[in-house]
Formats: sequence, structure tokens, C-alpha cells
Amino acid sequence: MAVETALRLLIVEESANHANAYLKALRSGGFALRSHSLLSDEEPEDVLKSHQPEIILVSHSNPLLTLSSLIPLLVSTKSDAVAILLSEKPEDISIPAAINAGARDRVIKNDLEHLKIVVKRELDYVSIRQKYRSLEKMYTESEARCQILMNNSRDAISYVHQGMHVYANQAYLEMFGFGGFDDIEGLPIMDLVSNEKQEEFKQFLRNMDSQNLKRAELETELRDINNETFPGHMEFSEASIDGEPCTQILIRQSVDTRELEEQINLLSRLDPLTGLLNRLAFVEEFEKAIINVGKKNKHYALMHIGIDDFKGIQDKVGMVGSDQVIAEIATVVKDQLGGEDLAGRYEGSKYLVLIPTANEKELQAKGNKIIKAVGGHICEVGGKSINTECRVGICLIDDGSLDVNEVMSRADKALTEASNDATERLHIYQPKEGEMTQKQIDAAWVKRLKSALDENRLQLRYQPIVQLDGGELERYEVFMEMRDEDGSRVPPKEFLPAAERTKMSKILDRWVISNAFAQLVKHSAQHPNTVFFIKLTGGSLADTELFRWISEKLKSHKIQQNRIVFEVKEEAVVSHLKQAQAFATLLKTIQCTFAIDDFGTGPDPFKLVELVPAEYLKFHKDFTQDLAQNPQNQKTLKEITEKAKSLKKYTIVQHVEDAATLSALWTIGADFTQGNFFQGPSNKMDYDFSLGMG
Repeated sequence: MAVETALRLLIVEESANHANAYLKALRSGGFALRSHSLLSDEEPEDVLKSHQPEIILVSHSNPLLTLSSLIPLLVSTKSDAVAILLSEKPEDISIPAAINAGARDRVIKNDLEHLKIVVKRELDYVSIRQKYRSLEKMYTESEARCQILMNNSRDAISYVHQGMHVYANQAYLEMFGFGGFDDIEGLPIMDLVSNEKQEEFKQFLRNMDSQNLKRAELETELRDINNETFPGHMEFSEASIDGEPCTQILIRQSVDTRELEEQINLLSRLDPLTGLLNRLAFVEEFEKAIINVGKKNKHYALMHIGIDDFKGIQDKVGMVGSDQVIAEIATVVKDQLGGEDLAGRYEGSKYLVLIPTANEKELQAKGNKIIKAVGGHICEVGGKSINTECRVGICLIDDGSLDVNEVMSRADKALTEASNDATERLHIYQPKEGEMTQKQIDAAWVKRLKSALDENRLQLRYQPIVQLDGGELERYEVFMEMRDEDGSRVPPKEFLPAAERTKMSKILDRWVISNAFAQLVKHSAQHPNTVFFIKLTGGSLADTELFRWISEKLKSHKIQQNRIVFEVKEEAVVSHLKQAQAFATLLKTIQCTFAIDDFGTGPDPFKLVELVPAEYLKFHKDFTQDLAQNPQNQKTLKEITEKAKSLKKYTIVQHVEDAATLSALWTIGADFTQGNFFQGPSNKMDYDFSLGMG
């Protein structure tokens, strides 16, 4: 995972002046360096293990570590590093002699241009070798996974070499009645074909061989160890086992998988924490229902339910405990609903219920019933008793022309009204005279955004991402800020939802990318180690032309490799899972990386990481709220950080606002941190990364 791109260099040189000259020359050649000079009191083996160099510059005259001593050490420590021998004069040692001794090349110490060329070549070689090892490991792991899959497959699978069985899985053994593989090992495949079909089977195999077929299928008649025959559909394909070519035979069992497929489809529509419909599935069902409003006297209402003071609950029981509260309250709400009511999770501690009535008295009665049930429920979390209260907002749906987004917006407004009311916990939305619909509001925002684009009232903002253990790269998160006609800042939460709904977000994201690339090129002239984390909206994941456009922009701006990270919020990644998976995978081909923002709020967030190849995980801001005073959040954050590290993912803790929070992070082990404690969002990139953690 090439995220930190600094060249790890080990210098074995008796002259400090020469060592400094090497470093100066390589830096001027565009190399980012993480260097170490071997000292007289250091053990070379320990340095190799701790520093893990990629390239070692060895002076021919250095007494600390000779080339003849270094090469065996590289072998014993299983290092991928390569050695370049440096000599004062060509007569000291010839290039063939140096290479025969184990060096990759010999360079004259004062020929610094030659040194840069050799280092560039050898760094490419090291990269190729590391990729080869990685691919080799992946291949081995893939073979192991395939073996496990075959062993547990419900289909009967065997491998045959020169007509004899060399492998058979359990399903295959059971199909023919064998007790174990020892009973079938070396048995000719012909012995499992009925007598009547053997000649036909032989001819089939001859045709496969003569026509050099890679795959073929055959309907035939097989027999088990009791000589009982049964029909079999056999699929043949080329394969290998332990490096030897063979033929894989698969005999499919006729199993009705419809019930299993239905279960999988159901699970993909459910919120894993609450068991309610997830937001996407709820909206799909909502859209189907709303078109029937007014037909056959059909009316609906949308109920929006929110838990009171959920931040206070989080402060008491932490992130994991608050998830338990969300799950329990979901069950309480569901228990109060009728058979035709449809419940889903909206986000966080909020739920949606679609009710097939627009009768206000019935809705008030049901809403108050839910409020009473939630208020009477006590959640036992980690030895603490949590009393919960909720508020309810309701929007009547008596107009079939209403847009789903409009209804959800009205229900949200009703919940806000209920939350602001000191006496009533339930509010039914009533449109105010002259009030715009959501569609009208969105159209107005599109007009304002286009105007801001035309009048150059969009600006890039930068916030540093600081590496906890130091490092040479300078990382900035890049995002967009909008200014109104009077120059006042427009908060993103005001215009981004409308931009997402109207597909305007795709245009804004491209504006950000294009301008960020231009600024990176300009800034890199003085700061070549700069990396940009560029925020994208979920709408861009659905933009099928975005990747090609990004690729062309990278080439036209001549941006260095591994200088761009695209980050998308976890919720958007989940909503566009297939697109996110494809986008993150394609980014690797152009040496860009992918980050999941606001990560870690689900019950098992690492399932998402298994599907989407993100290299950075930026934790949700809730983890850092009162972190210094909240041991439960510290424990949870440490656990998911350790899990991320085991998966070789880089972690970023954001919204660090004070020294106490930063102090708590040292024990958690995150890789990076970000927040106003270091520097707030700015229109300049002027953070002094040399200050480290300040």
C-alpha cells in the first residue's frame, strides 16, 4: 500500500560531507527521503530491521559495514533492499566486481548525476520486486481461499490428473458414497461412469484433447460405490494443483436456491443495527406507495421520530452503548406499529414510519403511543440505566403530486418544531402561506450555485492532516466553500443536500478537483511532498465518466504519483456500494488512493472495508467528542484503530479541538489527526509541519 512515498535510504559512509552531498543531490532530483546514516555504535542488523531501507548506499572504504558483510545480512533479514557501492575512483573496484559481490551497481562518489539515475532505476526495481512479492502472497492466499471454498462448496468438485483423482471435496465424496479422500485417491474417473456411458465418455475426453478445449460440459450417467446410477451434469475446465496441470470436474447439484436468494435480498435491504428497512429500501417502498395517493381513497402520512438528547446518551455510554440504545428503541417503536405500517431507519438516532392514513386523530394517537412507550423504556447499557424520550414530527400525504424528498423535508421540519416545543412532543406539519416546496427550494439553490460558479464565489479551503509520529509528507484536506453575494459564508449543510438531490454536486465536485489539481501543481513547486485529500459527494460515485476525466486531468497537470486521495463519507459509500468499489479499485491504476470519511458508526463497519479497497479510514467526529473524559469512547476508538491496523489501513482522527483530546490519542495509536487544535480551515496552505504535534 504505497501511501507514504518517501524513499527509505540507509547510508554507510565515513565522510559526513559525502553523505550530505548524496542527500542534497537526491532531494534536488525530486526524491522524498527518509534517510538514516549508520553510526559506529549501532548494530547493522538492528538498523536493517528498524529502518527497513529500500536502497543502501555503501562506501567501498567504510569500515563499519563492508559490502561482503552487508549482502548476507540482507538475506538473513529477508530484506528487499538493494545495495549501491560508492567508490572514490574507478580503480578502487570495477563495476563487474561490485555486481559480482552483490551490489546492483558501482557509482563514483563525486558523480552525483549518475547516482540520481542509478537510485531512480533501483527504486523502480525495488518497487517491482515488492509488487511481485505482494502478488505472490496474494496468489498463495487466493489458492488457500479457493481450497477452503472448494472444501465447503455444496457443488461436487474434483481434480483429475492423467485420468486419476488427485483431489475431491466433501460434496464429491458424499455424492459417490466414499468415506474419505483416501478411498478415491488414484481412482480413475472412468470408474465413476456407468458401463453404458463409458464409451461416450472416452470419446468426449478425446474430443476435448484433440480440439484443445479449455472448458466443456457433458450430460452423462454416473454410478456410486454401490453401483447405483444417477444423472450428472459435468463441467470440465483447465486447472492446476501444486503447480501441476490437471482438469477440474464440477458436478452441480440441483438445489432450489430461491429461498436463500430471497433471504440475501432481504438482508441487503435491512439496517444491520436495528433490523428496520435501511434508508434506501425505505425510500424505494415510499416511492411505490406515494404514487397511489388519491387512488381508491388511499392516503398516507410520514412520521419522523427522533431520540431526545442523543449526544448526552453518547457521553454517558459511548458509541457502542449508544448503538445499543438505537437498536432497543427501534424495537420499541416497531412494537407500537400496525401490520400495514412501514418502518425504516433514517439516520443516527432517527426513524421513519409510513402509515396508511391521513386521519390526524389516528396519527396523534399513534404518535403519542410511541412517545409514551419510548419514555417508559429503560435501556440497561454497561451497568447504566438510560431513560429515553423521543419527539415525533408528522407530514400528511394527501397530494399524489408531492415529491418524496418534499415529504421527507416536511416531516423533518415537523420534528424540528416538536423538538423546539417546550410543552408538546408531537407536531403535524402545516404548510405556511407562500412557503416554497422542496422542489422550488432546490431549484432556487441550483440557481444560486450556478451564479456562484459564474461569479467566482466558490473557494477552496485547506486543513492540515498531521501525522502523529512525524513524516516528510505535507497533507491537506481540500474542500469547497461558497460565499453569498454579500461575501458571507454559506455553510455546506445548507446547499449540499440540494446539490445532491439535483445532481449539481457532480458539477461542484469537478470544480473542486480541477482547481485542487491546479493549486497542487503550484504549491508543489515549493513543497514537493504535498498530498491532497479531496472531498467528493456521493453523487460523483454515480458519475460514470468521472474516473476517465480524473485520469486525463492528472496527466495534463503532470501530478506526481500518490499525491491525491479522494474521500467519500461512509453513508455515501454504502448507498453507492458497487460504484464505490469500482471507483476505489480504478484509482489504484492511476496511483491515487481512496478514503472513507465519517467511518465507524455501523455495528460492523469493517464489512464495508472488505468490499471497498480504501487505504485511509477517517473516523466519525462522534468518536472525539469529549474523548479525554470518555473512557468508553477511548476504548472503542482504540479497538477499531487496532482492527484497522491489522488490515493495513491508515487511520485519521478528526475534529481534534484541544490538547486534552490530543493527549488521549497517544494511547490509541491512530496514524493521523486533524482539527482546529492544529489549524482551522484556511484559504492558505501555510501550516508548519516541521512543528510536529506542536
